[in-house]
Amino acid sequence: MTAGATRRSLLAGVAGLAGLPAQVMARDSTAAGLAALAARRGVDYGAAVEPENLARDSSFADLINRECVSVTPENHLKWNILRPTPDHFDFGGADAVVAFAKARQLAVHGHCLVWHEANPAWLAAGLTRQNAEALLNHHIGKVVGRYAGHVGSWDVVNEPVERNDRRPDGLRRSLWLSSLGPDYIPLAFEAAHRADPAARLVLSDYGLEYDDEPWMVEKRGSLLALLADWKRAGVPIHALGIQGHLIGSRPPAFGTGLQNFLRDVGRLGLDIHVTELDVNDQQVAGGQDHRDRIVADCYRAFLRAVLTSSRLRVVTTWGLSDRYSSKQDMFPRPDGAPVRPLPFDRELSRKAAWHAMADAFSVR
Repeated sequence: MTAGATRRSLLAGVAGLAGLPAQVMARDSTAAGLAALAARRGVDYGAAVEPENLARDSSFADLINRECVSVTPENHLKWNILRPTPDHFDFGGADAVVAFAKARQLAVHGHCLVWHEANPAWLAAGLTRQNAEALLNHHIGKVVGRYAGHVGSWDVVNEPVERNDRRPDGLRRSLWLSSLGPDYIPLAFEAAHRADPAARLVLSDYGLEYDDEPWMVEKRGSLLALLADWKRAGVPIHALGIQGHLIGSRPPAFGTGLQNFLRDVGRLGLDIHVTELDVNDQQVAGGQDHRDRIVADCYRAFLRAVLTSSRLRVVTTWGLSDRYSSKQDMFPRPDGAPVRPLPFDRELSRKAAWHAMADAFSVR
């Protein structure tokens, strides 16, 4: 049993799962953290973190410990930080997150082994058809092998599908595709499985959430066909990761299309992970309370939709508190107000988004 599963069971027990009727569970929900509430639905709840924030902010570290059953290193397992030169690995940041998790019996999800972004300059300059497979195998073997038994799951390949690239198979044109062809994805999963046969291996992508966005619906079809092919070929993919970067300024169109897609993924024998959930409020007009309600409505509607899947195993928010949201730099508001995409505010207090998530986890 993983550390995350052990802690999830403990949290569920502390929150009073056994024998309590639904109305009592709902009434007591504000006393429990999100991990305990998610555990009632058989789901692990966690958040992405940066090691420096855990080290310098004990209040934030305590909040992670209270609310989460797992953590994801937000950036320190990406190639540009982890491998600044061809011959040097810098494991300092990732090691710090793993040590934090181990001390608190939290699970760790690794993000990410292969991505078309966040790569060091030397990789694009030096990657060839002749060296690509050996380089990929060496990198994945070293990283996954180092954390075998400590990192229980991995985003092995991140964002491999891009319909705008107009390939018939839907795959994104990337340096790995150019060097190895479509086989780079099975090769990556096989390398990760060799390095840690016990790890759960995830293919993660964005743009799968909205039923009323044609390119997302098209992308679902492309991805489903690819997953079916890989499963038939015996590729060790265990779960599909749906990132869940939601847009507050558009209606939360998470309905039967998404639910049917998740059903079809489950029929392939794959679990579902939500890997990077947050709500972008950059273009949401109005005062703070109004914006917070809009963000909360997005969380609630999305979680209620994905919780209909019996294969949902993990929900991870891309951060926990607005104090440390990457969206402040990436998607600042035009009015200069701080962005508020996460369940906790900058003072580490619960927001409407937290209560919406708690509500979604508590309703059966």
